[in-house]
Amino acid sequence: MHIGVEEDFRAAKKAHPAFRVADLVALDALRDRLAAAGVPMREDSEAIPGVVRFFADDPFGNRTEFLAAGER
Repeated sequence: MHIGVEEDFRAAKKAHPAFRVADLVALDALRDRLAAAGVPMREDSEAIPGVVRFFADDPFGNRTEFLAAGER
């Protein structure tokens, strides 16, 4: 994850860290908290069987993935 000032820096569009969350309740709570803070997010566009996930963008252009085992 890049946090800092670099003149020619471009955030990676595919490579990103992912954080596994304990369960779907915790994942939903995290999504709600990020939404309340105005963090840009998008839902998973490529489903992985048995996994619920979403992506969030930080102010530096980094994409972070949050996921939990489960089905919707």
